[in-house]
Amino acid sequence: MMKELSFASFLCILAMTQATDKVQNRRKLQAVDFIGDGCIDYNPTDMTWIDYPFGDDETLQNVQLGCSFTLGGTLRPTVDINSNGHLHFDGSEDTFVTPDYFVNSPYYEIAPYWADVNVQAHGDIRYKQFGDKFVVFWVDAAEFGGGSYATNTFQVVLSSDASTDPKICFCYHDMQWVGDGNVGISMGPRSGFHLAEFTQTDATWNGLGTSNNGVQALNGRSFCFNPNDVINPRNPPTEADLTFVRSESNPGTGGDPHFKTWHNEHYQYHGQCDLVLAKDATFADELGLDIHIRTKLVRHWSYIKTAAIRIGNDILEIEGSVNELDKEVHYWINYEYQGDLAEFAGFPVTIKADGTKLRKNRIEIGLSSKYPGQKIVLSTFKEFVKVDFTYPTAKAFGNTVGMLGDYKTGKTLARDGATVLDDYTDLGREWQ
Repeated sequence: MMKELSFASFLCILAMTQATDKVQNRRKLQAVDFIGDGCIDYNPTDMTWIDYPFGDDETLQNVQLGCSFTLGGTLRPTVDINSNGHLHFDGSEDTFVTPDYFVNSPYYEIAPYWADVNVQAHGDIRYKQFGDKFVVFWVDAAEFGGGSYATNTFQVVLSSDASTDPKICFCYHDMQWVGDGNVGISMGPRSGFHLAEFTQTDATWNGLGTSNNGVQALNGRSFCFNPNDVINPRNPPTEADLTFVRSESNPGTGGDPHFKTWHNEHYQYHGQCDLVLAKDATFADELGLDIHIRTKLVRHWSYIKTAAIRIGNDILEIEGSVNELDKEVHYWINYEYQGDLAEFAGFPVTIKADGTKLRKNRIEIGLSSKYPGQKIVLSTFKEFVKVDFTYPTAKAFGNTVGMLGDYKTGKTLARDGATVLDDYTDLGREWQ
């Protein structure tokens, strides 16, 4: 347990970083922690994942979904999984296609990232049923002809008709190559939902949520929706269509540990050390904010074992559990294990202890009384701890410093507030 927030941090035993435009180490055997309630985190010790048996430009046909899933008014007991980043139900092309083909496709297709994937060169495709959901996961998948072996890691989750969750979720972890990618669904000629496309010529995002960004704009994001709410003949979708899409892209940490800065920059810093995630002495009318994390080394990678937050005079700490079905939220409030936590520094607290393979245990600190609509969320999945900032604004977090960078400029600054550290290894060492 962290005994105080003013940690005398020790040097990392090991420090490895990865920016989104380079592949410096492989994560095939590492955990993958997606952002978004509709996403399924990947646990490398879970042996129930099924390996896709084929390689380049091939389709695994008639895979049983194991749950009731209706699309286009037809019950779909099986799905075809294509290696090029899409699912289909009644025929399709095995090869990768141009954006024009996807928009006018006569088939029922679901494409989290339809491009020229080549898992024979590098990466894997895995799938499984999770309760009332079916998930297909492309992990560290290479592009055909991509000499540098940049990789993409993403998934698609289908929820059963009985689920209260959106029927389709696209979830992205680390996207490094473009390859004429298409994101969306097709339900016949010009009756699909083309969420985004990326072209090799300009690598520009043309779709939901942002513009003039490359494929890295997907990093750490998720998009969940119901097909009947978004199907229309327009491409790209209009603002009215986008209101039906639940998009999550919170700054903060993944448990493995990934960091997403205030400006959506995505990187890793592996090691065993204490790190200052965010710090602001002026937060909430001078109450002050400190959020620290403690990472633990496991072979050649690490994960966030513990997170601690201080606002005013209150200190809250959380850690995970080796039992993935543990319904206990393991926290300490002002050093008391599972003490009264109805509020924290005057802000209301919600504790959710689902203890399932699909949902994380979490503590939500609601900041709406001071910063409308905003939360700080501490969550756990098995041993992994995450910290998310929901709908952050400059009013709340504009003066923070630490591993998430400068809120206003996006620069990753040193403790002096002036020196820009472009090397993430240097950044991590600076904020120990």
